[in-house]
Amino acid sequence: PTLPGLGAVFETGAPVVTRLLPGTITGAPVIATAIPMPGPDGGPARHAIGMTVDRARVAAALQAQNLPEGGVAAVLDGTGVVAARTRGEAETLGRAAGAAVLAGLAAGPEGTMEGTEDGEDAVIAFARAPETGYAVTVAVPEAAFARDRNAALARLAGMTLPVTLVGLALAALLGIRLRASLAGLSGTPHAPRLQEVDDLARALAVSDAAHARIEQVLRERSAWLEATQRAAAVGTWSLDLRTGELRWSDGMWRLYGLDPWRDGPPTVELFRSRLLEDDLAHADDWVAEAEVSGRYEAEFRIRRPDGEVRWIRAQGAVEQGPDGRAARVLAANLDITERRALEEERERLVAQKDLLVQEVHHRVKNSLQLVQSMLRMQARGTDSPEVAAQLQEAASRIVTIASVHRRLYEGAPGEDQDAADHLAGLAEDLGTSLADATRAVRLEAERGMRLPSERMASLGLLATELVTNALKHGAGDVVVGLRRKGEVAELAVQDTGPGFPPDFDPTTSRGLGMRVALAMARQLRGELRIVAGPAGRVVVAFPI
Repeated sequence: PTLPGLGAVFETGAPVVTRLLPGTITGAPVIATAIPMPGPDGGPARHAIGMTVDRARVAAALQAQNLPEGGVAAVLDGTGVVAARTRGEAETLGRAAGAAVLAGLAAGPEGTMEGTEDGEDAVIAFARAPETGYAVTVAVPEAAFARDRNAALARLAGMTLPVTLVGLALAALLGIRLRASLAGLSGTPHAPRLQEVDDLARALAVSDAAHARIEQVLRERSAWLEATQRAAAVGTWSLDLRTGELRWSDGMWRLYGLDPWRDGPPTVELFRSRLLEDDLAHADDWVAEAEVSGRYEAEFRIRRPDGEVRWIRAQGAVEQGPDGRAARVLAANLDITERRALEEERERLVAQKDLLVQEVHHRVKNSLQLVQSMLRMQARGTDSPEVAAQLQEAASRIVTIASVHRRLYEGAPGEDQDAADHLAGLAEDLGTSLADATRAVRLEAERGMRLPSERMASLGLLATELVTNALKHGAGDVVVGLRRKGEVAELAVQDTGPGFPPDFDPTTSRGLGMRVALAMARQLRGELRIVAGPAGRVVVAFPI
């Protein structure tokens, strides 16, 4: 065969009727059909009888029909493409029928619906021939339909005439040629009806039944897919990157709040017209990135005709053509407005929480400063040197606690902090508030050891107490060291004084500073030990 699709007659062994195709001789649109002839001993067909019908004959038969006032009729081929039309044929020939008509044809062999035809509200009737898949549609303006409903319905019955005439002509001609050919093969030009004809009839019946079952399955799957998309607020679409043709599912029209009869057909311009201005500037970038990566992903806002703004997430894949270049985008759109609203609310609440936490820390810092000032005022006002010393010591501890607190919460709330950075700040504060010109607090710490705020607070108070004790009871500069040994960290504080007594036991010490240090070491799940020697050295090892 020279026309596309006719070759299937040998693959399936069943008759084939093509869609509207350009003829091989004149180039004029034709409809072609082929019926297989059984091979020897019932084997696969090796020959087929074929014929073509000029589209102009179908168009002439259609134009000869007596249509209602203002009515327009069309013949559709087996794929739903317009093969003939009584009005505006030049603009519609070769184009697919409307989505509603195609959906109606998929749902049943005949029926009526309300829709729009040539910009007018109309009642549309359709009928499809099961053998060929060809169909006839008649659209009558609602006004004319209301004036004479019964007459219009009567005329509708006659509108299947073009398909019927074509079918009868094909059947008659093919029957004559088939009978003659089979007779010629049998050697008896006027032979009676052969068994092959009966077999062919049975095969046609079986094929028609199988076709009907397949159509039923497709209708059920289409209905299931439509119900699923409606429930999930999802729409699917495809974009031909070479022609710019855009196709939308029914779910897409619902997502965008549009009517396919009023606002259709779907186009790239229609899609872009619904985008908010800020997102419209990125529309071309989404397609360009998809052509490179093979994935289409975008989140954008649309404005529906009623003014409502919705967030849409589009996600899909890119199909390649025979030349290996991107040819088509297949994607789904999902309404994520509620999810985006929840995310924005969460971000607002987190920001509000951070603000409240910062406010609490600020008030705590002010309260500590107030307590420190009151303790020092009381120390200056007392006549007892011992009480004054205790009050000054308490005020100093308030200073160290305030320093630890400030260093913990000046950074990002809730985030882990680098221990070296935290200890560096504390060493600077302690050197300023407790040391004098002859003594300094130095830090030798490894960077990169990050701890959560609750553990960092214990480490900071531990280092503060050890440095305070070294400045109070030791001599020379105080060195704070921090290093990592596998999964264990080691904090060491050392001065150049005489060191601890040989029999010093930190667990029996009655000094407040050492008791606080032991408590902080336990909170870190660590162990505090005194290193014997001429210099005072305290080491605390704790798991990271």
